[in-house]
Amino acid sequence: MADGIFNLSDSEAEISRLGRSAERRAWTTPDGTIFDLTIPATVYPPREDTDLLCRALRTIGPGKGKQLLEIGCGSGAVSLYAASLGYKVRACDINPFAVAATRNNAKQWHFDVQVHEGGPGPLIDGNYTQWAGDTAHDIVVWNLPYITPESEMEHVLGPLEEAALLDTDQIGLIPRLMRHVRENQLITKNGLILVLVSGNERGLGAEKSAHSFGFAARCVATHAFADGEQLRVIAIWNPFANASTHQFESIPSTNQSALQNASIEGDFFLAKHQTAGRGRRGRAWSSEAECFAGSWLIQNGTSELAPGLMQILGGYAILRTNQAFGVPREVMALKWPNDIFLHQEGKLGKVAGVLIEGKSKGKIGKVVMGIGINFQLAKQTEPPYPIADLSRWWSAKKATEYRKILHAIIASFFEKRDDIKSTNYLALIPSLEQEIIEAVEHLGEPIYRNLTWSIDGLTEAGNLRLINEQNQTAIIEDGEDLEWSNLRQI
Repeated sequence: MADGIFNLSDSEAEISRLGRSAERRAWTTPDGTIFDLTIPATVYPPREDTDLLCRALRTIGPGKGKQLLEIGCGSGAVSLYAASLGYKVRACDINPFAVAATRNNAKQWHFDVQVHEGGPGPLIDGNYTQWAGDTAHDIVVWNLPYITPESEMEHVLGPLEEAALLDTDQIGLIPRLMRHVRENQLITKNGLILVLVSGNERGLGAEKSAHSFGFAARCVATHAFADGEQLRVIAIWNPFANASTHQFESIPSTNQSALQNASIEGDFFLAKHQTAGRGRRGRAWSSEAECFAGSWLIQNGTSELAPGLMQILGGYAILRTNQAFGVPREVMALKWPNDIFLHQEGKLGKVAGVLIEGKSKGKIGKVVMGIGINFQLAKQTEPPYPIADLSRWWSAKKATEYRKILHAIIASFFEKRDDIKSTNYLALIPSLEQEIIEAVEHLGEPIYRNLTWSIDGLTEAGNLRLINEQNQTAIIEDGEDLEWSNLRQI
């Protein structure tokens, strides 16, 4: 093709490869079992990415007859390993030689693996059910092509084998997969998707792509190469699938309703208007003309996460949701510990806030997270403090989509599932620190005890660490102890 990766000589070389004999390769599973595989010259063999994906699959536990679909099966290594764990496996690949290889290797090792040609991609090759089947799957695994066409490659393996490595889809294979999941019910209600991606731009956007379709996503495994390149396995699922959503036209407080009535983590209480909404220290939070007012039961039982870190993660979730709707990152500020400010038309105002509340009975307690966001202010609003809204980017038609994305991001941070590795909160702290440090550009420097300080970072509990010119340090646990220089002037 004229502007493609492969030219005529590549195609001719690929034809010559088809005449080569298949090679036999011994591959060792994470459990130590050695599979002797027959691999044609044009089929992707097991590599480090295969090992990483299989290790992630092993952490889920035994298959016990659950349905598993592998997309892009290549030599069949992952499918064979899944079958050895007790999964009922279906596999597919766009490379017909990979289909043949997987069938042959499964037969050789006496595994019942259903293998079909096809898969998600920019070109429609047969009906969706041709490769996915007509029933939902409990697990879907895909070692995604993770090299972009723009990448500089020292050599090209050939069109068929490189199909396993190159992501040539202009839309992106993860968005395309998410569309299949949403429109065709590719996974069951509590199903799980494991995708392996690289550390390039497309790979780093995997979670964002999943969130944009309303799915939760979390990194559950990584592998770093000597040259600094990294591979990641991302788990994707329906957020809080077993929880319930309660919608109201008007209630006093979504937080109080959640504390009183929620029973399953992820139970979600949403209201168009709150008549007694509150912020920190009992301050009134008024529902504007158009707003988001919602609360989630985050913990039901023994507390595992510091409230300070919870609320800043809630603010971070709002930032990411706003960005998904086109709000430029540079106009937003994450004000520690729980507010989002918006700098628009030369004015700085609060656009969203987070409130963590709880109640306990003995050692058992409930913790809820309440989030309030101004979509559109009332025309005659005269608040006691500067506020802002998202009216420039928001419309009533987008309200449901906004809620779904925020719900997915909240689940990505806080949902606990037996088959998914818990969030590594310590790994998120550098990103949170970067946000609150960059917010100084809008908010000004923090003022503590009438002295100007600089932000030094966050503690593991989410408390703010400050440092001054005398190299003195201070740990701030309560946002009420701070002022911000630019907000003093408002």
